Amino acid sequence: MKSTIKSRQAWVFCMAFLFSAASLMAADHPETDWFKEARLGAFVHVLPHNPEEFALLKKFDVETMAEQLQAMGAKYLVFTVYQNEGYLNAPNAAYDRYTGYAPGEKCSARDLPLELYRALNPKGIKLMLYVTGQVPNRDPRAQKAFGLASGAADQAINVEFARKWAGVIQEWSDRYQGKVAGWWFDGCYQWVNFNEEIAKIYALAVQHGNPQTLVAFNPGVKLPVIRATKSENYTAGELDMPFKALPASRWLDGAQWHALTYLGSRWSGRDTRFATQQWIDWVRAVTEKEGVVTLDMGPNWDPQAGPIGSLAESQVKQFKAIGDALRRSPSN
Repeated sequence: MKSTIKSRQAWVFCMAFLFSAASLMAADHPETDWFKEARLGAFVHVLPHNPEEFALLKKFDVETMAEQLQAMGAKYLVFTVYQNEGYLNAPNAAYDRYTGYAPGEKCSARDLPLELYRALNPKGIKLMLYVTGQVPNRDPRAQKAFGLASGAADQAINVEFARKWAGVIQEWSDRYQGKVAGWWFDGCYQWVNFNEEIAKIYALAVQHGNPQTLVAFNPGVKLPVIRATKSENYTAGELDMPFKALPASRWLDGAQWHALTYLGSRWSGRDTRFATQQWIDWVRAVTEKEGVVTLDMGPNWDPQAGPIGSLAESQVKQFKAIGDALRRSPSN
């Protein structure tokens, strides 16, 4: 009998410990609660590849995009500030100062993130931003200015570089503050020497303007999804073929489980690659475990085809069907 009592006491203690540990883990990042509740959001690559497309940013229709996102039920938008080509979708005096470019020459004079926030916020849609762990890798002038090797590819980075680049990122963080709910850093690969120290420098930069912001560092396409650094509070989760990726629970090593993939046949594509029911089944399985899914959609660059930046109707329809199915789920 005594052994039975001891066994029961041990079991109760063990369950209490596990419950306490789970509660503590969940309490580590309460700033991700809204993200978990959102469940499904959109990602849009707005990346000018040449001066002509850069000029089209003046015609980018933020209101149309916001209306489409609202109609399809998106709870947040991840918007690219820049990527490889060297054109930035927002002003940045620090970038101009380092590179010697004139204001408006490579950094848009129009502040698209700020305008998007103003269009999205009244609709209850949060704004997140995509940036990278290094300068645009097809701009040798920028690479040289920040002390990197030149060449149309990702270059090895170090802490000295990261501190300079964090100054560029922090300028946006301080300007937007709580208007930006999260950041997604691309190109955070081991082979370019990205590490925990650099991650911390970048995390502090984006948290400078908003201590409650979300931040993730993308180590590349990984299956299963991983938590890449201790400085991130949600996983980057880049996936090409997503349907085998499922969370065991909301938390992955203490970070909110999140996956990012694309609706079209490629990143920024405007077609649809899978049947709607396939997406519904997967997204439902993820969100039932309290994971989050972000789906990439392609913006329009052709003035003859519709407003600049508008999303393809086939993708809007598919995204809406996925969201509607989630809202009808018994667990909702």
